[in-house]
Amino acid sequence: MKLDKYYKLKLKMETFKFEKNYDTLNKVLYYFSFLGNIFLIYFGYFFVKSVTNSIPQLFPYQDTFFTIFVALFLTGYELTKRFTLEQLFTSMMQASKITVSLVGGIVVGLLLVAGSFYLSIKGAHRLVDNTQSITVGIDSTIAQRSDSTAKYYDKEIAYYRAQPATNRKDRLYRDSVVASLVTTKETKLQVIETKMQNKTADSLDMSKENDLAFLFITIFLELIILLGVGFHAYYVVGIYNETSKLLQTPKFRQLDLNLKLLKLYYQNGKKVIGDETLSYNKFKSLVDAQKITCAQKDLKSFVILCQELDLVRGYKGKRKEIAVNYPQAKQLIENQDIV
Repeated sequence: MKLDKYYKLKLKMETFKFEKNYDTLNKVLYYFSFLGNIFLIYFGYFFVKSVTNSIPQLFPYQDTFFTIFVALFLTGYELTKRFTLEQLFTSMMQASKITVSLVGGIVVGLLLVAGSFYLSIKGAHRLVDNTQSITVGIDSTIAQRSDSTAKYYDKEIAYYRAQPATNRKDRLYRDSVVASLVTTKETKLQVIETKMQNKTADSLDMSKENDLAFLFITIFLELIILLGVGFHAYYVVGIYNETSKLLQTPKFRQLDLNLKLLKLYYQNGKKVIGDETLSYNKFKSLVDAQKITCAQKDLKSFVILCQELDLVRGYKGKRKEIAVNYPQAKQLIENQDIV
């Protein structure tokens, strides 16, 4: 194994183990959770918009106004929910005991989730609910088929009733045919109604299945948001604790000091390549003015380190100038101290 590859692996497995190992998972879950918010906004739109559609016409372009208003309202609601949940999860992970404010945050978070769930499931129901159209369509089909069948048999019945009967035998035959046609007509009409009612029941069952499917989808979307936001809070608290522990070690306390000194040395990034460096005495005065706890030997070691890393170069005798820009210098200091 090459040394540069080893040092990268060491950085991942030993130094910032938590941050490096869970960084990708955190990004995937966090940004994927926004997809849940988008779909919840989409579902909720159909419910809230159906409510605003019931408002009488009060001003021109009312429909356009309420369309934009509903979209902005639901977007703001989802973003507020995300922010509240993220703060709640962070507080819960940092809290050593249950407090009144923590309980209040949990209640608010649950109410926001419940409200989002209600709007989304109602909107999804409005989106896929075709019960009324199914009923109207089936009733129309029943009426058409029944009317067609009834007209046919009524015509036949009228024809036989109009036939002359000169004797009792002819009358009995005519009446029997008419009675048979009436019975057949009623049977046919009953069969049509039964078949269409069965189709109605099947269509309504399918509609209920769609409602159930969207119920599970909405629950899944809410879980995606909770998982993404919750894990992000866990990740942030985790890397904070990990970094805090690392900074307690002598090596990383030195890194923290060197980064502070580098910031002053570069005048907070204002100095660029070619600018003259601060003199040692001026640099020391600046460190004292900023009240940075730094021994004289650490200050000298930092100046020597800048020379060893070629952050500065000689310029006209003893004068030196900046040779590397601030972001690159910061990266060199971090890599040197971490490795």
